[in-house]
Amino acid sequence: MSKFRLLSLTVGLCSSVLLAASRDIDSTRLRTAVQKSVDLMQKCGPIFIKNGACTSCHHQSVPAMAIAAARQKGFHIDEGVARQQLQAMAAFMNARRERYLQVIDPGGSADTVSYTLLGMAADKYAPDDITDAMIYYLKATQASDGHWQATAHRPPLEYSSITATATSIRAIQVYAPEEERAEYQKRVQQAAAWLLEALAHANEERVFRLFGLGWAKADRAAVDKAARELLAGQHADGGWSQFPTLASDAYATGQTLIALHQSGGVPVSDAAYQKGIRFLLNTQLEDGSWLVKTRALPLQPYFESGFPHGPDQWISSTGTAWATMALALAAEPVQLSSHR
Repeated sequence: MSKFRLLSLTVGLCSSVLLAASRDIDSTRLRTAVQKSVDLMQKCGPIFIKNGACTSCHHQSVPAMAIAAARQKGFHIDEGVARQQLQAMAAFMNARRERYLQVIDPGGSADTVSYTLLGMAADKYAPDDITDAMIYYLKATQASDGHWQATAHRPPLEYSSITATATSIRAIQVYAPEEERAEYQKRVQQAAAWLLEALAHANEERVFRLFGLGWAKADRAAVDKAARELLAGQHADGGWSQFPTLASDAYATGQTLIALHQSGGVPVSDAAYQKGIRFLLNTQLEDGSWLVKTRALPLQPYFESGFPHGPDQWISSTGTAWATMALALAAEPVQLSSHR
């Protein structure tokens, strides 16, 4: 508890405030919000694959992570759809397996490979020839200084080498072949050393710098410092923004809360986390989504995925997934039979 209290004191909080804040959230409202979002993501994922003929980080990988978090807390999941999505991710990557083995970028480079592996891991996909090829690609594309270079410019999801490096660290930890674990651990340490020196300019980069340092089990003082820097960006409305000049949104707020909790050690009962939850609950729309305005230039023709918000739907899907994950982490576990 000492490190949790230290983080709280950093922003001028006390234990009595933390306890009061944790009681402010209506658990029924929270569970209703998560279930709405889960249902929406599961409806739209298959539509995206059908209309786009591919899988994606924004409609498959990050939603898979959110749905896994919801599953752990007893929310209703359509497991048939979840299996279908997992199989689609694996099939899409298997079609590119030889390209990975030849270190030919099939599009998205380390960003796409690592995010897809994290989505597959969320659904407990077992290591196989597909994941071996993807991990080999990550091994072959790591720079000599330890980082992975982002090759696309689709902010905030896919543009930063900090994000690509952090997600590659985690993908390697989960899927590196057993007989090569020692070698891959050295690569993780190299990547963590790079992250320690990397300058984070946007919230996305502060989030993934904290994620990466936490996943790599970097020096605790460095991890706590990264957490404090991220925590300091919370706005008066309880949310975080992608840049200081932008308004708070679900994308920045959701991923920040998750990073603070999972890597920074901030409990969901912390006043800052609870304030973030209230922001997300107050900004969720009736259909279960959150609107996040796009900042990226389109790379492919627009098509409908069934997700709301028209041209903003892809990043809104990602933001909804991050927000759902953050809310699910704060939910009390419930047996499925008791709330279906």
